[in-house]
Amino acid sequence: MRKTTVWTAAALLVAAPLLARPAAAQEEMDADRAVAGGGALPAGFEGRTDRGQGFENVRFEIKDGLYHISVGPAVVLYRPEHTASGTYRLTSTVTQTSSKGHAHGAGLIFGGADLQGPDQVYTYFLVRGDGTFIVKTRTGATTALVSERWQPHPALHTEDANGHATNELEVEVGEEDVIFRANGQEVFRAPRSELYTDGVYGIRLNHNLDMIISPPELHTGM
Repeated sequence: MRKTTVWTAAALLVAAPLLARPAAAQEEMDADRAVAGGGALPAGFEGRTDRGQGFENVRFEIKDGLYHISVGPAVVLYRPEHTASGTYRLTSTVTQTSSKGHAHGAGLIFGGADLQGPDQVYTYFLVRGDGTFIVKTRTGATTALVSERWQPHPALHTEDANGHATNELEVEVGEEDVIFRANGQEVFRAPRSELYTDGVYGIRLNHNLDMIISPPELHTGM
């Protein structure tokens, strides 16, 4: 059974006017690019694009145990049976191989529920090749900032001359707080009560990215 930590009505009323933004407004200004060889996800995976596009411009292959993904549209990708609740850690290494000349984010999602329906929810932690990160929640068609908008942090690795950048991400869900780390250093923390934490975990790529991502690993028994 899927579970999620839901904001109280009072918290939503206070936060929504300041933080909620239409999903379409989250897209960067450049248009989605075409991706050759897209159209099918590996067996056992499900996905959802931000604006209901198909997967013809999403190419997702598994090579040597790593996810090799190229996207035009922004997308979340996950296995429905991959769920986490209580206290836990998620880890993954994300390597940007191209951002198509414009910084875009990729990283982890967790606390997901109804990911194929109108009431989808999840929390996400993304990093970009320009050395910035962001933490947000999605509730239906809107998203809300948890951190400030794209924030730099010295722990994050920036892209090299070839557009490559590798960052090790970790989300630690504790009893009271959720800690977000990059390359072993804390970059942000937030009260657990402000996030969706119990549910499906997976990955998210904003649009126009080529990435190599290690499958998210769940660590329990904290």
